Amino acid sequence: MEFDDGLEKAISDLARSGGSRPLKELASGDWTSVQVFTGPASGARIERELGRPVTVEGDGTHGGDYVQDGNLLVFDRDGATTRMVSLGTLAALGDGKYRADVVLKAQGGAIVMTDPDGRPAGR
Repeated sequence: MEFDDGLEKAISDLARSGGSRPLKELASGDWTSVQVFTGPASGARIERELGRPVTVEGDGTHGGDYVQDGNLLVFDRDGATTRMVSLGTLAALGDGKYRADVVLKAQGGAIVMTDPDGRPAGR
């Protein structure tokens, strides 16, 4: 688990300035889906929602749990975790599982997750 200062800033800036951006442009790496959690979240809950065991340790964790009040993003490729990112206290993204083509759209100071065609995404 790592804190991604650049991703946190990009999402915060988007919420304030408006517009939309594909998450893939903001979050680097080789991933095909992302599971978003809003913390705090127990390690058991994270494993249950992912459907597999994971190690929850690093920035924003304690005793195998995610203890931050903000978003945790678990990036996957073909069912395997490629990266776990904490956004610290930023809780701008809605919980759920989203494809790699998800778009972050600013709406009234918040972020709405949409498919590329503008329809509500995932969950």
